[in-house]
Amino acid sequence: MSEMFEVDRVDRITDILFGVAVAGGTIEYAPLARRVGTRPDFLSHPLDQVSRRAAQRGEPMWSALVVSKASGRPNEGFYAMARRMRTEYVDVDDATLWDRERHRCYEAARR
Repeated sequence: MSEMFEVDRVDRITDILFGVAVAGGTIEYAPLARRVGTRPDFLSHPLDQVSRRAAQRGEPMWSALVVSKASGRPNEGFYAMARRMRTEYVDVDDATLWDRERHRCYEAARR
């Protein structure tokens, strides 16, 4: 009997976001959702898990690279999560927080 290898959605999202970081870019919610077989409005929980796993490993919050088509920035949930997970962001404005975390992703991908 052959073994079946199955990657969960959180692992797949993490891999995609690492590739986005290698390229020094961002990805919109809808294209990411299509790549993992879900709807954009169903990404909040998996993206939360991606960031929690990454933070536990000492990695950047890869979800910083997922942006809204309308604003070109992450949705509000990202900022709230980042402030809960990283105490250094508690008193930092959204633009600075996003810039710092996004660049953490790019730097980690270059290593």
